[in-house]
Amino acid sequence: MTEPTDEQLLEEYNKEIHGQYAYLTKKGEMTVARLIESHRYLRNLNIERNGVFDEARKEGYKAGYEWGIKTVEANAIQYEDLRKMTIQELANFIGTDDD
Repeated sequence: MTEPTDEQLLEEYNKEIHGQYAYLTKKGEMTVARLIESHRYLRNLNIERNGVFDEARKEGYKAGYEWGIKTVEANAIQYEDLRKMTIQELANFIGTDDD
């Protein structure tokens, strides 16, 4: 079986995109130039969206890091205070079987 020609591939892709009657209208005609134009548009759109996603990821990481630091600071026990605790106080602080 022979490989389809570029023209055949374009025709099949045109049908896939515009339906089986795409050949009836010039508006839906698929050309290499239209494919390149479409690819450039989609590539630029991806670049733009990836930039937005990267910025959102950075902001999310920063917000999560800051929240983590605040949580640790709010729930941390100073080493000096921990050394002053008895084993029973430490056990009570950690929790009971009821927790």
